[in-house]
Amino acid sequence: MPKDHLILAVPNTGGVEDADSGCAASYPLVEAQTLRAAGKQKRKRRQSGAELLEASLIGGLLFGLIFLLLDISMALFLRSTFQNAVRIGVRYGITGANVPGPGQDDSIKAVVKKNAVGFLNSPTAAATIHVHFMSPVDGTKSSNAQGNIIEVSIEGYPFRLLAPFKHSGNPLISACAFDVVEPYTGAPPPLTVSE
Repeated sequence: MPKDHLILAVPNTGGVEDADSGCAASYPLVEAQTLRAAGKQKRKRRQSGAELLEASLIGGLLFGLIFLLLDISMALFLRSTFQNAVRIGVRYGITGANVPGPGQDDSIKAVVKKNAVGFLNSPTAAATIHVHFMSPVDGTKSSNAQGNIIEVSIEGYPFRLLAPFKHSGNPLISACAFDVVEPYTGAPPPLTVSE
């Protein structure tokens, strides 16, 4: 064999390679790798829909949880906002304050609407605001005279859910506050509607 012609053994292949021509003899390992790659491709074809199915199942649950958290947090925000608004309305009402023009109940409703962050601006939502004056003795309907109880409430505000899922109706949010009417410096202010 001439010196310039060498045959090298390729490690871990089970075959030999001609150094001058770069040609390879039979390589059992290369054939095994080719067979393994073909097997992986068959498995990938069988499992290609599984990834999409798993993603859709997890995505559906994830979006459901996100919408649930958003709906619960918005409902809690509305409830606390409405509770604060009626509390401020009661504090306004017990002093006998009245904006010139409408009756005291309209003034109280305007204060509640102003403190409800715009959620009660529509006529339908504003109709959920109620002002009641009650006797402290038996709880019957009464006037706005001193010593009587004033109740300011938001009753049955329809909360529209954000979740696009089927549900049987919108939950209703309510808030209520009571206090005793303080003595007036003069006559009690007039009422527009006695509820």
